[in-house]
Amino acid sequence: MGLAFFPIGSLEQHGPHLPIGTDSFIAQSIASGLSKKFPNSFVVPTLPYSSSFEHIGFPGAISLRSTTIISVVQDVIHSLERMGIQKIVLVNGHGGNYLLGNIAQEMNVDKPYVFVTPNRHHWDRAYEKAELSISISRDMHAGEGETSILLHLIEEGIIPSSVKPDKYMDVDSPNRPLLQAIGMRPYTSTGAIGFPTRASSRKGKLLLQELINQISITVEEFLGDKH
Repeated sequence: MGLAFFPIGSLEQHGPHLPIGTDSFIAQSIASGLSKKFPNSFVVPTLPYSSSFEHIGFPGAISLRSTTIISVVQDVIHSLERMGIQKIVLVNGHGGNYLLGNIAQEMNVDKPYVFVTPNRHHWDRAYEKAELSISISRDMHAGEGETSILLHLIEEGIIPSSVKPDKYMDVDSPNRPLLQAIGMRPYTSTGAIGFPTRASSRKGKLLLQELINQISITVEEFLGDKH
């Protein structure tokens, strides 16, 4: 059975301390880690653009329209199908890509062969097991979790040095009822929401490992197709 991991990131601001390609770096790292756990799988090159319209109040966001994302993702999936790939895991690095779930639902009508990950459960469990100080909900963008993962990737030489610790600023903004309507700007002055001052490379290593472990459990179930 052919299995492909397709990482999807974004190009958007991550506060003054993280690079605009943060989500792509994380998606790529998760996909690479997952591929090592599943023999005969491979990683598709990362799609670095997606839906980041909620970030346009800050410089750095480049977004694709929903119709464009749907077309690109489906075209890639169809190309993989023609190569004989039977199961495709979309590794989503950007929480704002809600439409990926809809793409999977539509394409799974006749058979289950597209799966989107990580989900909220994966993140919650990984935050808990890596002993991060707060939940993913309050650390949702450029906070302790994402900053820690990038610090780890830099320490391992996987990505170039791109984190600016002198720019860290914690922003606690737990209530965001109109985020989809009015974007990030009303809820944060820096563009980040979370606690980057609590980040460390050690936490990033643990968080990434636990994400991969938690996702692997669900991918195993997806490949087994018991339901």
